[in-house]
Amino acid sequence: MTYSYGFYFSQPLWLAACILLVPIIWLGRRNLAALGPVRRTLAIVLRCLVTLILVALLARPMLTRKSQRLTVIPVIDRSQSIPPYLQQASLDYLDAALAHKVPRDQLAVVDVAEAASISKLPCGDITVRRRNTTLNGQQSNLADGVQMAMAIAPPDTAVRILLVSEGNETAGDLKEVARIAAANKIPIDVLAIPYEYENEVIFRRLAAPAQARSGQTVSLRFILNSTAPTKGKLLLSLNGEPVDLVPGSPEIAVPVELEPGTNVKTISMPVGTRGIHEFEAVYMPDEPGRDQIVQNNRAGAITYVAGPGHVLVVDADGSSGLTLSGALQNSDIDVKYGTTADFPDDLSRLMDTDAIILVNTSCDNFTFEQQEMLCRYVTDLGGGLVMVGGAESFGAGGWIGSPVAEVLPIDLDPPQKKQLPKGALVLIMHACEMPQGNFWGRKVAIAAAQTLSRLDLIGVLAYGWRGRGDWVYPLSPAGDKKAVISALKQMQMGDMPSLHVHLQAAYDALKNSDAAQKHVIIISDGDPQAPTTQLLNQCKQAGITCTGVGIFPHSPQDVLSLKRVAQLTGGRFYDVMDPQQLPQIFIKEAQVVRRALILEETFSPQITYSLSEIIQGLPSALPNLDGYVVTGPKGGLNQVVLSSHQADPILATCQSGLGRCAAFTSSVDSQWASSWLQWPGFEGFWEQTIRWAAKPAQSSDCEVSADIQGRQVTVNVEALDAEGKFLRLGNIEGQVIAPDVSSSAIELTQVGPGQYNGQFQATVSGSYIVNLRYKKLGGEEKTHFTHTTVTIPFAPEFRDLSDNAPLLAEVSDISGGRILDLRSDPNQANLFDYTGLKFPQTEMPLLRPLMFIWLVLFLLDVAMRRIILDFRAMARRIAAFARLRRAEGKPDRTLERLRARRQKVRDRFSARKADAAASRRYQAGEEYQGELPVADTARKVRPKPVEEPQSTERERGAEQATHIQRLLKAKRKAAGLEQDDKTEE
Repeated sequence: MTYSYGFYFSQPLWLAACILLVPIIWLGRRNLAALGPVRRTLAIVLRCLVTLILVALLARPMLTRKSQRLTVIPVIDRSQSIPPYLQQASLDYLDAALAHKVPRDQLAVVDVAEAASISKLPCGDITVRRRNTTLNGQQSNLADGVQMAMAIAPPDTAVRILLVSEGNETAGDLKEVARIAAANKIPIDVLAIPYEYENEVIFRRLAAPAQARSGQTVSLRFILNSTAPTKGKLLLSLNGEPVDLVPGSPEIAVPVELEPGTNVKTISMPVGTRGIHEFEAVYMPDEPGRDQIVQNNRAGAITYVAGPGHVLVVDADGSSGLTLSGALQNSDIDVKYGTTADFPDDLSRLMDTDAIILVNTSCDNFTFEQQEMLCRYVTDLGGGLVMVGGAESFGAGGWIGSPVAEVLPIDLDPPQKKQLPKGALVLIMHACEMPQGNFWGRKVAIAAAQTLSRLDLIGVLAYGWRGRGDWVYPLSPAGDKKAVISALKQMQMGDMPSLHVHLQAAYDALKNSDAAQKHVIIISDGDPQAPTTQLLNQCKQAGITCTGVGIFPHSPQDVLSLKRVAQLTGGRFYDVMDPQQLPQIFIKEAQVVRRALILEETFSPQITYSLSEIIQGLPSALPNLDGYVVTGPKGGLNQVVLSSHQADPILATCQSGLGRCAAFTSSVDSQWASSWLQWPGFEGFWEQTIRWAAKPAQSSDCEVSADIQGRQVTVNVEALDAEGKFLRLGNIEGQVIAPDVSSSAIELTQVGPGQYNGQFQATVSGSYIVNLRYKKLGGEEKTHFTHTTVTIPFAPEFRDLSDNAPLLAEVSDISGGRILDLRSDPNQANLFDYTGLKFPQTEMPLLRPLMFIWLVLFLLDVAMRRIILDFRAMARRIAAFARLRRAEGKPDRTLERLRARRQKVRDRFSARKADAAASRRYQAGEEYQGELPVADTARKVRPKPVEEPQSTERERGAEQATHIQRLLKAKRKAAGLEQDDKTEE
């Protein structure tokens, strides 16, 4: 039985009004005597029922329905710190215990690592996935998993959560979530996974100085923890190159012997010239079985060697930036040249870079993380950014709407001054079956929309979960993109049954648009019904290209339909295995329809801001340029230094946070700047531009170091002047930039003369940059900058060598759950135990049905007292009516005889008329020689009125009189029957 039912009154005091039944019965017996005994009894009963129901309505009766169903939600810890064989053992235990589920109960599954993921919604199926490949990360957020379980718990069943974990959480607060579960009467059972590594080595830290002088010998300390005596080797590398720690020996790794506890090994080595020195050390055990977790066997550190920085010139094709790189080298600027494929993905590797120059590079050459890193490099580290134009730069290169566009001094999507071709883009979204499908679908669609200019057209199609395919955003100009982004954030993609329907809708919208470029991007797993060849040919004839993006197909054959769409329409096909690649693909494909933002005309740049440091010493008449990327002024503190003949920016500068940015919208090669390459002031112009944008030198007044204890990082600052005296700092501000480029503030407090410290939590592995800004007390208003790097070598979860059983026991105790032993019999676990559970109860008021019953009884009560019914008279009427109906149903023989007699007379009269006509004689003239007519004599006689004999008229009158008399006789007979009935009454 799924539900049990109950009944109660929410206001039972009103039931005392039932005492009114006594006077109602007494008055009824006294005042209703004239109704007769039967009617009086019925009237009293109805009056009592009406009163009882009215009292019940006032007492508010409630019908309760209590669920007898249970939903068990296992929260399975999928973190990498749990030994794989123990994870499989816990899943085997779970499978055996779930086999005893009764049909009415339900099961849901939540997987958790760094974040929670719903593996199964509540249903009757008891299968549990053996692995979850979509979860990754470097933390164990068990609290997030329990919160997700409570969020998906059905409201109409009792809920029991089963936490399958070793108890080591590195993020969140599991005990606080357990208290919330207890408040909601949801017990948390715990299936503890016990383990302990007996032979393990943890590389706690590689300690190196944060800063050093060029050529200085620095000390490196290797700090390792061991659980048992062991032997191994230490391998050290500097900037990716191995360091020979055993000179004169074929081995480059130094052997070490470790004792239980903390072991510290120290070596000294000289550092090279200026720049970033990245050290990485790895411990290699002599016996592999003596160390089981390889992730915690490495550590790293970064030392910054002070000195003049360098400039990084980056292009995409390996040639566009060569001319500029050579010009800067001739100006005694230290230049490093590279392509976008070699661009760093770690912000710490840009700390020794004074300025970055992007030459003719498009947005899709950089990941979103690298774009965010460029912004942090400028605004937080004070670096310089210079973007140089070309056919693949600025708005023509898809930078519109990107993070970098926010720091540039120009508007990449300017108002239209002249008629330029525009593009139209339609996105067909079917990514619901990939992990985090809606998240990635929204992200890539927004990335593509932001790439377009305000005049380009964009439309988005998706299949709704409710079985409705519709435009998420109809094809229309992108504008400021607020409307399309708002629609995309609310997009929910369903499992598309047919790609043909959505491509047909895209074709119908695009064929009527006035766009010069028309493009469709389809993202799908390939299983919807493919478009017809006729539709694809129509798209090609209309100039509509289609690109297919295959993501997480069910089989290799599924992507063939997307390949076919791309081939027949002239588009491209992408087989994507990593969702991180999707934004760059959509940005690249969206550029197919971008509005033409390139103007190729010969003109002479005009100086609009003569006070700029960049053009000091340059002649007022500059060489001609042959083209540029159309942009617009941004206003505010952004300064346009050079402009075109149409007042478009050619060179603009601005201050962005702590750094500076410059934008040159023409090229630095022969494409548009052939005259500039022959200009004697070419090298001087670019030297002044780069030196203006370059990052200022760091302050040497402060030494910054960091101590790492687990996830807790303590930043120590010591302020000394050139004479070694302590400095007093004012308005000291700290900022921590995490490896994912997110930033957070750090509060530093003074702990002694010239000494300050602060703390922050290092939640993930990687390099953290600590950036400090301060002013010296004593009237100096200049703001000084310094920064250092803190390296967390591996994820915090790999620091724990045993389970955290006390935390699991406390969680179980707080929520009222149970502790299950992995070594016990799973058949006795009884995961669907009803003991101590709160089953949901639904209350259904009975006011409406009782009100209807009361109204019916009230009307019957009134009718019983006011209406008198003569049942005997009603019976007689019914009997008489029945006899009359039977009489009408019998046939009348007299009338039948009359009808037969009339028909007989008519036949006789017709025969007489025919005989009279046939008996007449006709005489022909003497001159007539023909034959006499014999066949049709009767018909050819001229019709003449025939007088009926008098006897016939008398017979007809007699017949009519006889018929009327018979009808009257039948009427009298019927009247006589009615008279007899009245006599009987």
